[in-house]
Amino acid sequence: MSDVSIAALRAFRALARCGSFTATAKDLNLAQSAVSRYIGMLEAHLGQTLVLRGHRKVKLTHAGEMYLETVVRVLDELDHAALLLANEPRRPQVKILAMPSFSARWLVPRLTRLKAARIDVDLELATSIWDSDYHQDRFDIAIHYSDGAWPGATLLMHDGLVPVMSPRLLTRPSLEHVEALGQFCWLHDALRNTKWDQWLAASRIDGLKSERRVVLQDADATLTAAVEGVGIAMGHTVLIENDIREGRLIEAWPKRVPLAAGYHLIQSKRCARSPAAQAVAKWLLEEAAIFGRMQSDR
Repeated sequence: MSDVSIAALRAFRALARCGSFTATAKDLNLAQSAVSRYIGMLEAHLGQTLVLRGHRKVKLTHAGEMYLETVVRVLDELDHAALLLANEPRRPQVKILAMPSFSARWLVPRLTRLKAARIDVDLELATSIWDSDYHQDRFDIAIHYSDGAWPGATLLMHDGLVPVMSPRLLTRPSLEHVEALGQFCWLHDALRNTKWDQWLAASRIDGLKSERRVVLQDADATLTAAVEGVGIAMGHTVLIENDIREGRLIEAWPKRVPLAAGYHLIQSKRCARSPAAQAVAKWLLEEAAIFGRMQSDR
C-alpha cells in the first residue's frame, strides 16, 4: 500500500477533535464521504481499528489514542516548519544570459565581488550563442556580443584581438620576429574562424601562415587549449585578462588590434521591475568601467 497522505492524517486529527464525521467534514470543508475514506485508508494501512463509530459521535480506540499522539506531534512539527519557511526572508533571484566564453572568462571570475558590493541575490547564469535567445524576455539581464545595433543595448566594453600562448612554449623557437609565429600551431575558433585573418590584415602582415592548425568549438575552448600549450590562440582582449594576470598566458606578439564589436548590456522588461536586477546591472557597468581603465593603462 502507498504511504499515508498528510490529508488523511489531518482528517484523523480533526475527527478526534470534532467528535463526529459530520463536524469534521464541515471543519475541513470536505464531503463526509471523503473524511470516512481517509479514516478507512489509515485503518487499512495500520491494520488496526482507530475509531469506534457511533450513531452521532465517534470514539477513539486504544490504538487510535496511541496513534493520535504521534499524528499530532508530527503535524505540529510540519506546521511549525512551514511557518518558519514562510517567514524566512528570500533572496531575490536575478537571471543573466551571456555568451559562454564571456561567462567563463570574464563574468564568473568577478562574481565574488558581488558580496563586497553588498548585492545579496541568487544568480542564475545561462549561456547561449544564438541571437534568438536574446530576443526572449526570459532573463533579467543579457550580455551580447555585437556591433551595438541591438535596440536598447548599453556598451560594456569594446573588444580587440591579440595572439596569446602559454609561457611554456617560449622554450621553442624565439619570437624576436613576427614571422616566428608561423612555426607554431595556430588555434582557431570555429564560431569566428576569421580572427587570425583579421589580426594579420590589421597588423599589415602579409603571407604569414602556420605550419599546423587546430580548430576548436569556441573562444573558451581555444583559450583553454592555449593555456595547455597546444598552440597560439587569437585571444579576445576582454577574455584573456585573468589568464594574462595570473601567468597562464602571455602575448605571443604585442600587437592588439581593436574591433568594432564589443560586449553590450541588455536589460529586459523584467529587469525594470526588479530593484535587485537593476543593482546587478549597475554593478556590471561599474565592473566594465574598471576593466576599461585597466586596459587603458596597459
